[in-house]
Amino acid sequence: MDDAARDPVPQVTTAGEYVALLREVRRRSGLTYRELARRASAAGHWLPPSTLATMLGRTTLPRERTVVALLVACGTPPVEVDRWLARRRDLEARLAERGRGENDAVRTPADPSTTVVANIRPSVGPVPPRPEAPWPARRWLRLALLAAFGVLTVGASGALRPLAPATVDSSPTDGCPTVLRQGMYGPCVLNLQEHLVADGLTVPVDGWFGPETTSRVMVFQALGGLPVSGTADERLFDELAGDRKVPAAWPEDRIGKHLRRTFPEDPAGAVQVARCLSGLDPYRLEVVEDGSRRWGLFQFSDVEVSRFGVDRRTALDPGWNIAAAREIWSRTGDFGHWNCGRA
Repeated sequence: MDDAARDPVPQVTTAGEYVALLREVRRRSGLTYRELARRASAAGHWLPPSTLATMLGRTTLPRERTVVALLVACGTPPVEVDRWLARRRDLEARLAERGRGENDAVRTPADPSTTVVANIRPSVGPVPPRPEAPWPARRWLRLALLAAFGVLTVGASGALRPLAPATVDSSPTDGCPTVLRQGMYGPCVLNLQEHLVADGLTVPVDGWFGPETTSRVMVFQALGGLPVSGTADERLFDELAGDRKVPAAWPEDRIGKHLRRTFPEDPAGAVQVARCLSGLDPYRLEVVEDGSRRWGLFQFSDVEVSRFGVDRRTALDPGWNIAAAREIWSRTGDFGHWNCGRA
């Protein structure tokens, strides 16, 4: 393997390529944003999850201190960190030089008739425009402006008091809303999804708080004995950052064997119905249009779970779910209770 393949850092020629390599370093680390933030803090650096997500989502040259914090958190050796910083400084110098060249061209145009226009609207050069802040940052900016306006108003009446900055940063991750819910999008949701995956619940890590993320949040809440709201608040993030709360899910082959043993009269039918209802996912949770929920392999409703006298954590246990299905089957002798149209 040649040097370029082993060490791509010297080959980077743009800020976008530099950030892309940083994303790859983070991906290879296998760490979530919150885990990286903790490791950076332990090494004496400041790297909030939202700052990291914003940096890796841009194509502009990141700050040097943020680059160092990420690389140290990922376990990059000091000599390699120096190589990253040297390349960053080289890129920064090139961008500055190109910007000065463009500005000189604007100040001394070839056509004198353009002088007035150039003085009024100078070119900004090739430096990429500052991207629009992610929606959480825009929201907090609006709140900050409103708060500042409120202070000025109160001050005019002779009762000026300083604002308490702690009211802005009361969220589970820096710069994020206090509560995340379905329909939201951005790095804060991405951080939530990564934690769910790290704790054993498969969910698309795409930054979109859709129905699948809502379902997995409810599952985590049910398994952890939390209120099953489907929204992510500070308490949920504290639980996600703590010890593992999600028992390992049964694999499909174990579920299939257990179904066949429990339903010897119709083993194939039992597997077929369970697969139709839940895809053989023991942690499948569906939210229906009226807001009620259906739990586990055989998708028992909230009402049925209540009638069985068990909690939501038990309803997600595949052993209990199959045993409850067997109890219903024993009354009718078939699987007509579920009426799964896809079966």
